[in-house]
Amino acid sequence: MKNVQDALRKRQALLISAVITLVCAALYIMFSHQKRLTDVSEGMNSLVAQLTTVFNDNELIADATGVRFQQIKGSSLCGSLTDFTLRDATAWAINGDRQTMSPGQGTIVSRERSENARCMYAAAEFIRHKINVLNPGYSASHRYIVAHDADWFYWFAPADSRPFRFPTSQMASNPGAYFKSPQPFYDRLLQKNLSVKARSSTDFYTDRITGEKAFSIVSYIYDLSGAEVSDNIVGYLVYDHSRPELARALRAAFLTRLPAALMVEVGNRRTGETLCLTNECGWLQGEKIHQLSETYYLRYALPVYLFAIHDPLAWRAILLAPVVFWLLSGVIRRRLNYADIRVYTDPLTGCFTRKILDLVRKNMDDRAAVILLDCNKFKAINDTWGHEVGDRALQTIARLIVSATRPQKDWVIRSGGDEFVLLLENTPLADAREIAQRIAQHIAAETFMADGSALPLSVSWGVAPFAQDLDATIQRADADMYRMKMRRQEAAAPR
Repeated sequence: MKNVQDALRKRQALLISAVITLVCAALYIMFSHQKRLTDVSEGMNSLVAQLTTVFNDNELIADATGVRFQQIKGSSLCGSLTDFTLRDATAWAINGDRQTMSPGQGTIVSRERSENARCMYAAAEFIRHKINVLNPGYSASHRYIVAHDADWFYWFAPADSRPFRFPTSQMASNPGAYFKSPQPFYDRLLQKNLSVKARSSTDFYTDRITGEKAFSIVSYIYDLSGAEVSDNIVGYLVYDHSRPELARALRAAFLTRLPAALMVEVGNRRTGETLCLTNECGWLQGEKIHQLSETYYLRYALPVYLFAIHDPLAWRAILLAPVVFWLLSGVIRRRLNYADIRVYTDPLTGCFTRKILDLVRKNMDDRAAVILLDCNKFKAINDTWGHEVGDRALQTIARLIVSATRPQKDWVIRSGGDEFVLLLENTPLADAREIAQRIAQHIAAETFMADGSALPLSVSWGVAPFAQDLDATIQRADADMYRMKMRRQEAAAPR
């Protein structure tokens, strides 16, 4: 059956399905975003745990190195100063030749061949060896020791010492600009608050080893030789957090599956400087913060708009949205059309009711034609055989009418008890007359049985071309039908 107002229902279906799809996609993206935020929170906790472990390791190594330094120095087991070789015009070194240095041992570079430098080399090598034996695969990169007066530098990873030169090193020239005054030994040793301990960290600077912006965590190697241990130190144990190293730690915290939309930066509360660890950090004001120390913090965000653009979870919704939209629009359109058909359909014959005329009259084609059909002697059938037989007769006539029309172009309307109106789109008057004649012939040829008896069925019809006003056109078709009935009566009259 022809859809009543398909164009309108199509627009409504598109609008409704667009709203539903948009809401569903937005909800999916929001829930996915919340799930990803949970993953991000876990990843950031893991990163904080990594950085805390690095700091704790630094403290342990500093304490162990200090103890070993005093043992070696007190027992005169530091080794020979002849182990130093000239590195350049300003420095002596052990394992410091840039061409032949051994990766299996650390490197110390000193302004002069001093006992303290030789003792620290022996102590640090002992600790380095112990770490490697007890923790296979442990990386010593980025960790080094600086003398309290910057007269010597020791690197656990010898390759880190290659760029170093005393004349160009700002840390060697002015250690006070990098390192804060140490706390008393026991105060620091027994302090449980890592945020307080981490005050010793440096501000941001440009790392000579990597050429990147960095900051360093600093632990103190105390001089334990005196009877009264205070804040005297032998040196500083330094671990550099450069941008590449922190970015690797960030990826490791997320098991290398770093969300594409994630923004993470390290910030210094005192100076206001920040270090971005991801591709973009432009939308981080007022976002989530993890405290690393009283000086440094991690700030991160997962903006929804970037999540929607970059994250695979969001892309599922974006890619599925058009499919859902078209499926929904098709289903909704069919349901709306079906609802229209139920409202405007006669339950007995399946034809449209008179109510459809209010919709049709607005969209009639100027080249349309109207056929009016009236069932002959229908009242006699009802009176003689009963309304049940009359209803079956109407159903039969309606079926034959519908079968002779175009389902998606023509309108078959039951306009009264036994009267039908056919609205034929884009149909010349001559063709309409042929259609009416064919319908009448099919109805007359139909064998209709009632209680074993064949009842003749017939219709009278009239045709009129549509002209502006549908009601007036139906009246003209009615007049044409009346003339047919009169001619039939005249032909049947005795002469």
